[in-house]
Amino acid sequence: MNGKSTFGTLVPVVALLAFALAGCQHARVAPAPQCDFRAIKAKAPAQGPVLVPLVPGSAEAMPLNAVNIMDAAITNKIVVQSTNARREANGDVSVFARLLNCTDFALQLEARTHFLDGAQIDAEPVTAWTRLHATAHGFVAYTTRSTAGPAVESYLIEVREGR
Repeated sequence: MNGKSTFGTLVPVVALLAFALAGCQHARVAPAPQCDFRAIKAKAPAQGPVLVPLVPGSAEAMPLNAVNIMDAAITNKIVVQSTNARREANGDVSVFARLLNCTDFALQLEARTHFLDGAQIDAEPVTAWTRLHATAHGFVAYTTRSTAGPAVESYLIEVREGR
């Protein structure tokens, strides 16, 4: 075996390996998932039931069966990924919300739920605040259950930064 042929084969392999490693050192991959707050700002008007203020124009109507992010400190930090509800066999309503932390750091959040009757009056006292811990770029789930049985027609989940 001659040294020239081994060297000739080895040089392209080493060059290719060096090129690949150099590319890996400079490539940055953004953490996933990514959030687009422009879509939230351009949101369509609420569909379905809403809470409206007594004096028109004094406050924005709040969609029911949804999450209201009530703390300006987190409006550009979290996104509501989904909300759902189901009626249990005994008539109670279980609600669920999945929130996405869009930041590079962990967040402490709190959530509570208003369960409302057909006249949009509290069917039961508002739930206690539940503390949630959202990892960086991670999802956190909130769930709770009513106790007023069939009287519950709608719900409103409030979310704020942990205190």
